[in-house]
Amino acid sequence: MTAMIVGSRIRSYRRDAGMSQAQLAKKVGISASYLNLIEWNKRPATNRLLPEIARALSMDAADLEGESERRLQEHLVEIAHHHPADNFDIEWDQVGELIGRFPGWARFVGALSLSEKKAMEHARALSDRMANDPFLNETVHRMLTRIAAIRSAAEILDENADLPEKRKRRFDNIIHDESRILSEIGEALASYLDGIEDTERILTPVDEVEALFEAHGNRFDKIEDATRMLHEQLVDQRPVPRHAIAAELIDEHLSPTIGKLVESETGLSTSAAANRARLKLRSYAIGAILMPMEPFAQEAAAARYDIETLAQSFNVDIGMLCRRLTALSGIGPQFGYVCANAAGTITEMLGLAHLTVPRHAAACPLWTLFRAQQAPETVFRQRVKFPNGDRFVFVARARHIGQFGFGKPRNYVTDMITMTESDARQTVYAPDHSAAVEDVGPNCRLCQRKNCNHRVEDPILGW
Repeated sequence: MTAMIVGSRIRSYRRDAGMSQAQLAKKVGISASYLNLIEWNKRPATNRLLPEIARALSMDAADLEGESERRLQEHLVEIAHHHPADNFDIEWDQVGELIGRFPGWARFVGALSLSEKKAMEHARALSDRMANDPFLNETVHRMLTRIAAIRSAAEILDENADLPEKRKRRFDNIIHDESRILSEIGEALASYLDGIEDTERILTPVDEVEALFEAHGNRFDKIEDATRMLHEQLVDQRPVPRHAIAAELIDEHLSPTIGKLVESETGLSTSAAANRARLKLRSYAIGAILMPMEPFAQEAAAARYDIETLAQSFNVDIGMLCRRLTALSGIGPQFGYVCANAAGTITEMLGLAHLTVPRHAAACPLWTLFRAQQAPETVFRQRVKFPNGDRFVFVARARHIGQFGFGKPRNYVTDMITMTESDARQTVYAPDHSAAVEDVGPNCRLCQRKNCNHRVEDPILGW
């Protein structure tokens, strides 16, 4: 397909230069018939011939190859792999010809697809917030509670006209106070609804902290620098004492550093968000002491990012190990992290670009995240494809939390790392060609797939 772009571009630029096939063929030392085959994508332009043609057309060979057109070609192929394209007879071998001959139309189709994708992401964010946002649910509950108090007080006054003046004033005061509070709640709700269409707006402390980690690429260099020397004080090799010692070291030496970092972040707009950020950064710092970045990155690459091998090597639990992997952004493969409890609720998330994880709504039940608890302590790998064509590799493992012992309940949470298919090739989890690709979605309301046996809700945009 790439050769088709080159051939079509040669034909286009030759015509723009007012040159015949015979004239260009003579300049580069080939026959006009051979040049005709190249221009009509019947023969490829060789690595030796392409620079000669470029010079004859007074242009750079890189421009002739068209890197931007190559990216556009990949984008159009991705579009064509979307589910709706299954109903059309796509000429897969003619994509390059389309770009070469009609670049404007090709760019328009690409831009139209990008616009649709952004609209879907916007709808996804709105659906997740409107359907499941705890702020909205809590606010509506508070409003109903105040309305009930006002109604009760008003009914007492209406049904008891002979109440003493002192008691009447008490009920009047109740109505006044509850009305004032209801008004304040209403203003907060109106402000929320006015801004909810802004998908970049952070609405909850959880959102604010997740945005903080995302802005830093899940790595905080100030904390990394401050924890390098502290690692040497971990002399006990047993997991529990090591973790406790690391926590004590953080509280003793790094609390001011974490405090300053939190204070400097303007995105943490509430005290709840600031407190949550301190706890998350403390946990991050503990992981940095137990797994210093330089040796961790080297050993992770040597182990090809095997989570069980690395957790054993550094004497940490799988959850902490998975969170630490997300800090390798820019050093190795880029990882995301998701943790879910036994009820299927996502309790923690460190995002991966382009992967949508519903923050409050139920995620797609087909994710291996929800299968892993069927066989605890076992690693599950899943190769997935989303409705928009994006492909990822999910790696999940359920671990026990709480006390061990006979008669003790066995409670599990599931840790899952996420990565793109291309990044997965650098890991032990690289899928071979025989690995099945499973069609999944973000959740039912945002998934356009038909005939899914696990669907529990219709999609918000219809079929």
